Amino acid sequence: MLANTNAYPVVIQTWVDKGQGDNLPQNIVPAFIAMPAVFRLQPSALQSLQVILTDRNLPVDRESVFWLNLYEIPPRQDASAPDTTRVTLAMNTQLKIFYRPKNLPIAPEQLTNALHFRLEQTADSVLLVCRNDSPYHASFASVRLIQGDKIVAGISDTDLLSSPYSERRYHLDQNLLKSHDQLQVRYELIDDTGRAKPGQAPLR
Repeated sequence: MLANTNAYPVVIQTWVDKGQGDNLPQNIVPAFIAMPAVFRLQPSALQSLQVILTDRNLPVDRESVFWLNLYEIPPRQDASAPDTTRVTLAMNTQLKIFYRPKNLPIAPEQLTNALHFRLEQTADSVLLVCRNDSPYHASFASVRLIQGDKIVAGISDTDLLSSPYSERRYHLDQNLLKSHDQLQVRYELIDDTGRAKPGQAPLR
């Protein structure tokens, strides 16, 4: 359900993609379609959306992730004077859509047991590697390295999603070139209800 909290009406265009920021909706072959695709929303009005699966060939052994785009176009206002300059900004809000097949081998609550972390030294920095051995996406709200109760590094990446059965490398916001002894990973993992649940894991 969408609500227009603006004091003016807006036109909304909706579509689903894989997160590409440079692809036009008409050039995308979607796994889902959102309906209505274009509509006008008055101030304080509500609008329901239907998201319909169109691709029946998605993987059956793991989750798939897509993005619902809500492209908001404000009304165009005439300038009050000929020499008046106005800037009108359109805003695109993206929401994740997770497609979860039936009969996956473990329950979502067991995801944390399938996450393993290690540090990887490169030529000029240290990366945190998350190995996700589960069929679920690990959607982190935050990831930090701690030593005892002290935070020694965070993650500089903005997208923290770790895909199923894969490894994800994160850039640290501090360069750890000293000893990595006794470091732990402290994280917040977003569950199916949208809540961020704390967790902690050793480096291996």
